[in-house]
Amino acid sequence: MTVRVIVLDRQALTRLGVRMILEAEPDLELVAEARTGRELVPLVAERRPDIVLVGLPLAEGEASELVRNLVADGGRRPGVVVMAASAHEASLLETLRAGVRGVVGKDCPPHEIVRAIRVVASGGAVLTSAVTGQLLDWVARVPVATSVRPAVAEALSDRERHVLELVAGGLSDTEIAEELHVSTATVRSHVHHITAKLGVPGRAQVVAFAFRQGLVAGEPAGRG
Repeated sequence: MTVRVIVLDRQALTRLGVRMILEAEPDLELVAEARTGRELVPLVAERRPDIVLVGLPLAEGEASELVRNLVADGGRRPGVVVMAASAHEASLLETLRAGVRGVVGKDCPPHEIVRAIRVVASGGAVLTSAVTGQLLDWVARVPVATSVRPAVAEALSDRERHVLELVAGGLSDTEIAEELHVSTATVRSHVHHITAKLGVPGRAQVVAFAFRQGLVAGEPAGRG
């Protein structure tokens, strides 16, 4: 099955780079390009992409608001993958909370962009190790929010807390299973329980929540 992609980025050079990357992949098709969110919205309605690849920062407006509109209930919702430039961690966290399913760095190797598109198109979620490290460094420099009741974090078991740290470190379900010597089904069960206890909709939002609330700290555990 061919994955249909629309790319949004204010820089023509970035859009050209994405086009060249996707043209080399037989299962990925770039169906449209946009420079602004205003251009993007009608293109999504017309072309019905599987994935929208969004470059940060945007030319105008709030990225989180755009993402919420893309993933809102009703119609066929595309998966959203963000290409994040450095020094935009706050915007990146907001997009994760809004429903982004994948994040790669703008300077990442082409294969990481391709992998993120495929994983999100298949229903998964991706945060690369480089992006995870960038977020951890940023969180270490900003005040931690205090709005979450301590009981929320305390509701997690020791194993769930460990799984949360590994997820936030950028590890996939398979890598976490290998680390803990359990099945991938067990890992998915833990992640499901974590999302339920924290009151967030998915894996990417779990990581954003953990960073924002200071539930995890230290260097990323993920691998390339």
